[in-house]
Amino acid sequence: MTQAIQRSVLFALLIAAPALIGATPASTDPAPVPAPAGDVVAPPVTVVPFIQPFDLDASRRMSVKVMVGGKGPFSFLVDTGAERTVIARELAQRLGLAEGAKLRLATIGGAATVPSYRVAALQMSNLHLAAVDAPAFFGRHIGAAGLIGVDMLEERRVLIDFRKESMQILETRRRAPSLIKDNDAIVVTARNSAGRLILSDARLNGKRIDVIVDTGAQTSVGNMALQRLVASKRANRFPFVATILDAVTGEEVTATRTAIKRIVINGMDVNDLPVSFADGQAFRALGLHERPALLLGMDSLSMFDRVEIDFPNKRVVFDLPDGAHRESGQRFAANGIAAGG
Repeated sequence: MTQAIQRSVLFALLIAAPALIGATPASTDPAPVPAPAGDVVAPPVTVVPFIQPFDLDASRRMSVKVMVGGKGPFSFLVDTGAERTVIARELAQRLGLAEGAKLRLATIGGAATVPSYRVAALQMSNLHLAAVDAPAFFGRHIGAAGLIGVDMLEERRVLIDFRKESMQILETRRRAPSLIKDNDAIVVTARNSAGRLILSDARLNGKRIDVIVDTGAQTSVGNMALQRLVASKRANRFPFVATILDAVTGEEVTATRTAIKRIVINGMDVNDLPVSFADGQAFRALGLHERPALLLGMDSLSMFDRVEIDFPNKRVVFDLPDGAHRESGQRFAANGIAAGG
């Protein structure tokens, strides 16, 4: 069988993002932008693992307008799979932000040293975000001025409306009711791991799998444990093919790709789901490398009318499209709704 090589669009980044190995100086890096007189360079900070988007179709990008230190606005992608808020290196230098520690990051394809920058204030409409020491990647690779990670979302909720092609970050409180009132909406509880919400009731062939809703990924990514489960439990309806994914550092990451026949999330069938599999460091850093785990990307999320991701209440709500009902027995296919029995 001929293996197809699929190269991801350079928009985005890591499939699974980096964990901090150490903060060390690197004399071969470009000279940092001098900090304004009187500013104190931020000390080294601990950066925990995060997951960034890859191959995100520009026509489906969900972003919000962000003011950086009173300047802008700039388009930032909202990435519920990213542990840290990220800024484009070009923007940080243009704004004259103080450079902090060099961060030695273990990526899916190896390791890289990147700068961090002190971002004093971020603002979206009436929403003020705390100061942050943000890792920086080249804007041509992240495809935006920055990413809003879960470090900025812990006390908030994200509402994605695919009908209106809009995304909002909203204040919330514990025990607050969902914004989605549809009786046919599916509410899935979750647990928190390093700031990310992991769905509590997802199964493949009766075996529990960990699923993270990742608004930064266009398509879904599974770990090696999930690949083994898929390969061992189903007829060879969909072949595995080779694929190459471009990492944020410019690395080419070897992966495989297929479609998963059926995943059940809280009683809802998701069928024929395209998934790439990679041995990502982030799965290990999150303790998700031994159990089957999946990052649920935007191609899957866009099957719904709306998706609400509520971090304080550890809840994800999926609003079914018009004509789809819990009792109908209908199943979701990767390219839309398919009748099921």
